[in-house]
Amino acid sequence: MANFRLHYFSEVLQMNVGVNVIIPENTWGHSLADRPEGYRYPVLWLQSGGGFDYTDWQRYTALELYAAEAGVAVVCSGTYCSGYMDTKHGDFKYFTQLSVETPAVVRHLFPLSEKPEENYIAGFSMGGYGTLKWMLRDPEKFAAFGLFSGIKNVPEMIPEKEDREDPLYMFAAAFGDAKNTLGTEDDVVYMLKKQLAAGKKMPKGYMATGVEDTHYEDNVAFMDKYESMGLKFERVIDHGAHNWEYCNRHVKKFLDWLDIQETFQRDAE
Repeated sequence: MANFRLHYFSEVLQMNVGVNVIIPENTWGHSLADRPEGYRYPVLWLQSGGGFDYTDWQRYTALELYAAEAGVAVVCSGTYCSGYMDTKHGDFKYFTQLSVETPAVVRHLFPLSEKPEENYIAGFSMGGYGTLKWMLRDPEKFAAFGLFSGIKNVPEMIPEKEDREDPLYMFAAAFGDAKNTLGTEDDVVYMLKKQLAAGKKMPKGYMATGVEDTHYEDNVAFMDKYESMGLKFERVIDHGAHNWEYCNRHVKKFLDWLDIQETFQRDAE
């Protein structure tokens, strides 16, 4: 495996940011230089939870191993406590940096596929919201999405007015009041209805939540809402809490479920 920790200057944020990029080898002990000329890897864009950064998936899971087994490249970004927003206060464009600028940078530096059928997106906790938000803005760019104990529609959870006593007050600078986000591109239920009305086809989906998860009821409610719109997906309800052990288990299951074929890794002897 080649595991890169990349730091680059973000034009939209006007500061340095970090990205982790995993490039799989074809088989254990073989050089990446053996890769066929012109080959571009299928890629998983993997989002972390709120308050985490671009290193956490590598530090708390066996992601490198799973990527090698699947023959897929992985790009991990971190938006800290920005809530996957271009923030309402301060106008820090974290979501633009994540979903527009970073893909352009890493595709310039690494052989990553731009084909929709070879691009996948997934996330844990607040990264589930970021996954849905990005996927619903650009549904034609992804073949599949995955949510592992993922928070779904944050605009429905934040208070009508900023409240220091509210558990989500740490995200107040990002979201502001509920009125700032409901009925906008930051509202994933609104965007889902909008894109379906426009005739857009949704990528295939995988949603997993554990019954011990603190967000279990909200997760199941979103699954039901998604299904009520006539959309099919892989629904997984099992045992597990809102933690990295659950993520480690389900990122592996998600990659197996994708059943990515005809990769350089799988074609190797």
